[in-house]
Amino acid sequence: MISDSDLIILALAFLLGFISNNTGPQTYEYKDGFVVVDSKYQCPKHCAVNHNHSVYYDEDIKKSNRMYVNKDDLGEKIKKNKRKNKR
Repeated sequence: MISDSDLIILALAFLLGFISNNTGPQTYEYKDGFVVVDSKYQCPKHCAVNHNHSVYYDEDIKKSNRMYVNKDDLGEKIKKNKRKNKR
C-alpha cells in the first residue's frame, strides 16, 4: 500500500520538476530567430556568435552593455520536447 511518506516524495518530485521547467531560462521566438530569456546571464551587445542569444527585459540590463529585449516583442514560448524512450 502507498504510505504518506511515499505520497509526500511523489508530490515533492512533481513540484521540483514543475518549478525547474518554469523558472529556468526559457526560449522564445524573436523576430527571425530565437532568444533565451535568462535573468542570470545575457550576451554582450557586440556578440557576433551564431547562436540563440541570452537576453533579459530588465531596465538595469538595458543601461548596461548586455542584450535587452522588450517583453511585448517576444513571440511564442518554445517548449522542450519530452524525451521518448526507444524500445
